[in-house]
Amino acid sequence: MTVREALSELGVWASAELTLDPATTMASPSWWGADSERYSARSTIPDASAGSAAFVKVMEPHARDYVDVGAAFSAATAAGEAGIGPKIFISDAETGVLVMEDFTGISSTATLDLFDEDANVEKLVALRTSVHGMTGVTRRASVFEDLALVRGLIATVGGALPADFDWMLRTLAPAQAAIESSGFDAVPCHGDGNVSNVLMLDDGSMRLVDWDVAALMDPLQDIGALLAEIRPFDSDAREVFEMAWGTFDTALFDRARIYGIADSLRWALIGSYADAVKPGTHEYSKFSDWQFLRARAGLRDPHFDDRIRNI
Repeated sequence: MTVREALSELGVWASAELTLDPATTMASPSWWGADSERYSARSTIPDASAGSAAFVKVMEPHARDYVDVGAAFSAATAAGEAGIGPKIFISDAETGVLVMEDFTGISSTATLDLFDEDANVEKLVALRTSVHGMTGVTRRASVFEDLALVRGLIATVGGALPADFDWMLRTLAPAQAAIESSGFDAVPCHGDGNVSNVLMLDDGSMRLVDWDVAALMDPLQDIGALLAEIRPFDSDAREVFEMAWGTFDTALFDRARIYGIADSLRWALIGSYADAVKPGTHEYSKFSDWQFLRARAGLRDPHFDDRIRNI
């Protein structure tokens, strides 16, 4: 299914001349639009009302290697029905085309500085927590499983990895083993802490977009990914953890922080893979280098061994 074929199914689009404006893609410093081509489509019919605008996402071929597109689109559809994300009009996993409600002109993409304000953090935490009650999240995977998947992809294409990558995996391995042996109750989660996946609507509400890593997972993994993004230092992260979990527990906090480190490593590998299969830009490699730096800092933290013992 092409973009125009998808839009022609939306009633008014069938007879309308379409203007398709591609949105900007930027992988570095934030993974924004790096997995897809995106279009804001507008009908040229002056009096067209409902259905006269749509936002179109077309998954990049390289992203389909590490994204379960069917599961991601299913989660996006469920989020739209729940009012957590944009409403989905058309979902075609086979061609990677997703057509959704368009908030262009009445929303903005969130940036880190917005979450210096506690009120915005509270809204975001509440929105992410509401995902736990969603149906339609079908994938079940941990960040550690995703790490193994993308590492295998890099091996097939000969992507570049830093000299200390094996050390990173060895250092993280005891934490993975401890988490997996202790067990957890998996719930539906968005899973991606990147704040560029948050739409700030003019009415003060928020929507979550890009459900590519959504899965049934340990809710502490979801919290850890968010903390890694908006509260990289423990002194600031504790308050947000308590906000998300309902109470503060040192062992669970340390578990969430370990998940955040693993999440940074996962995204570093995704950046490395994208750089290998889609060369010609430094966007992916810069993002990968930044995420490796974050993971390295977490693994070298003097408290890292204590975190493992606390699990």
